[in-house]
Amino acid sequence: MKNLLFLFLIPIFFACSGSSETKTTESSDIEENTTSSESETVTEASSNKINQEITETKELRTIEDIREEYQSIMSNIANGKIDSTSFKYQCDGGVGEVVYFSENGQLRRITYSSGYEHGGVIKEYFLKDNTPFFIFHDASTWNFDVEAKQESATRDDMTEKRFYIIDNQLIKCLEKEFTIRSSVKNNPTSATVANKEVACSDLTELMTDYELVLKYRNQTEDMECLD
Repeated sequence: MKNLLFLFLIPIFFACSGSSETKTTESSDIEENTTSSESETVTEASSNKINQEITETKELRTIEDIREEYQSIMSNIANGKIDSTSFKYQCDGGVGEVVYFSENGQLRRITYSSGYEHGGVIKEYFLKDNTPFFIFHDASTWNFDVEAKQESATRDDMTEKRFYIIDNQLIKCLEKEFTIRSSVKNNPTSATVANKEVACSDLTELMTDYELVLKYRNQTEDMECLD
């Protein structure tokens, strides 16, 4: 079983759930003969505009701020409020895809996937003001399960890593590992495995691939290796 897990909108972010931003409302100047439904529409539009302005100006100072910003991006993607462009590539026997998500002309998320015969990697970058504030890595490798009694049984070893960034500094790093076996009915999932906090590595190393895919932001045609 080749389980590359190229599902880009999977819930990837939380060891525990984060709270959504609270919507604010504001009275709108409307004509006296405006109907009730029209008034609600104007008020909702005004509220959405205010929320967008708050999101754009709010600085990320805490882990909770990062979680809320992440939720906002994923919600807007799910609701079709963020545009995307992409291209595919083939390199050294592997295949992959890069997807760019933009909101009002600014990059908000980049997904960079690569797959090979025995595994694959997904790297995701979440941005605010053109600066990454959260990075997610999802790596999988598969092999035949020599410990299983079933013939041709396989095992997929999964590793997820989460990196929280404030002021271009890594402030928290989480990791989880689990194995999925084809011979087992009740396998663990990402949601059921707890993260563990680990020592953070150098941010410069993490940014290497980000800077690579950033160069191809305007790429729309499929290509070979990313240089």
